[in-house]
Amino acid sequence: MNRTLKVLLGVVLAAGLLGLLTFAFIEGRAEIAREREREKPIKVKPRISRNQSGEMIVTIDHETQVRIGLKTEAATKQTVYPEIAAYGRLLEDPSASFVVRAPVAGILRRGSRDWPGLGEVLVDGQRLGVIEPRLVPFERVDLDARLTNARGDVSALEATLAVSKATYDRTKALNADDKNMSDRAVQEAQAKVKADEARLEAARKNVAKFEAAAKTEAGQTGPMPLVTQAGEVVELLARPNEAVESGQAILRVARFDKMLARVDLPAGEVAASKISTARIVPVGREEQQVRGERVALVPLADPRTLGEGYLFRVPGFGGVLRPGAAVIAYLQVDGKPSTGFLIPQSAVVRTGGKTWIYRQVADDKFTRQEVTLANGSNRGWLVGGVTEQDRVVTVGAQLLLSEEQKSQIQILEEAGNK
Repeated sequence: MNRTLKVLLGVVLAAGLLGLLTFAFIEGRAEIAREREREKPIKVKPRISRNQSGEMIVTIDHETQVRIGLKTEAATKQTVYPEIAAYGRLLEDPSASFVVRAPVAGILRRGSRDWPGLGEVLVDGQRLGVIEPRLVPFERVDLDARLTNARGDVSALEATLAVSKATYDRTKALNADDKNMSDRAVQEAQAKVKADEARLEAARKNVAKFEAAAKTEAGQTGPMPLVTQAGEVVELLARPNEAVESGQAILRVARFDKMLARVDLPAGEVAASKISTARIVPVGREEQQVRGERVALVPLADPRTLGEGYLFRVPGFGGVLRPGAAVIAYLQVDGKPSTGFLIPQSAVVRTGGKTWIYRQVADDKFTRQEVTLANGSNRGWLVGGVTEQDRVVTVGAQLLLSEEQKSQIQILEEAGNK
């Protein structure tokens, strides 16, 4: 009995173990199959096709166009004149700069507001502070000497007036005593008193003026305001509580709504003799190109280029550029103009040793077209084979080429797997 029970239990355990092993094997196979399924490349529906003419068509829906920033423009016919590039930099326009100078020698004091800082924009007529005047040493010595002399004159005239009054009193008393002095003598003595009084009054006024000047020299009275013109603070040449001399520069402000561009041609190159304007392009900000007006031919050539130099007055580039920024000027040269359809450089792609552009043939469809680049500048290329009805991809052409090549690779892989 016991032996039979043990055999049965062994059979049950063996069957259970065999079932577990079988389940683990089956589940492992299923997990491997699922893992292989997950590792399979995601198949994307090819975005390329061919039209009836055999042209390759790339289909990009509107949402994807917005996401990748794809842009198109209508082809426009333009005439391009031959140009040459001149390189240079922006300069500050002297007519747009203003220096605040000390009107007199003295001590610089700030006003009711904080002293301006570099880059701060000031308004026209803004009061910055005051100058407490002082005199230079030789002026101080001269002033002290004049004040001393004036005080000496007052003392001398006071003594003279005292004598004149005593003489007048004595003459008047003698005249009253039986006319021992004539009326004429009395009148002359009285006139002498009045003259001495007038001279004393004038001397006292001189002393008061010199004393007031001495107080002004010490900075006790007479502060002189400092007023600026509108502009951005570009230099701080003095600070509050510093001693400044008459005419000394305190700060400088400048406006950058207009600047000058100094550009130089390469040695041996010559621009058209009657050029009056040029396209000025900031390096790194090509989208902000402006038209500059010729100011003058630079009298001294740049020793680095040894070519002709030009000065052009240009707008301020929206206030984002400052003197010293690198620019390229495109100057017209003598020669025949070229006419064609001008497309930006971003519209051109290269593959297979050829140059191409993409035309939009429907809202979501684009085709690649081979073009020949006839003439180029920083504005773009003149191309043929394009009409005014064509819309050319100006931004995103390289992405379309990548999408086309990717779809072709996918089609070839699928064909090889079959």
